[in-house]
Amino acid sequence: MTDNETLALIKEALNDVAPGREADFAKVSLESTIAELGLDSIATMEMVGYLEEQVEVTFPDEDLAKVASVRDLINLIRAAKA
Repeated sequence: MTDNETLALIKEALNDVAPGREADFAKVSLESTIAELGLDSIATMEMVGYLEEQVEVTFPDEDLAKVASVRDLINLIRAAKA
C-alpha cells in the first residue's frame, strides 16, 4: 500500500469510529499527531481495531504505544504487512 492509500484507509477508520466529523478528518495528513485527531481512548482503540480488521493484522501493544503521528501509524501498518 502506498502512503496515500494507507492514509485513505486511516481516514475511513476515523469516519467509522467518529461519524459526523468527516470535515475534520479530511484535513488529516501524514504529519498529524494522534492527539490532533481528537479521539478519546475508546475511539482510538476502535480505530486501531478497524485498521487491524482491514489489513488482517494484529498490532503488538508495545508498538502501538510508540505511535505518536499518522506517519507512525502508517509505518506500523507497513511493517505489519511486510
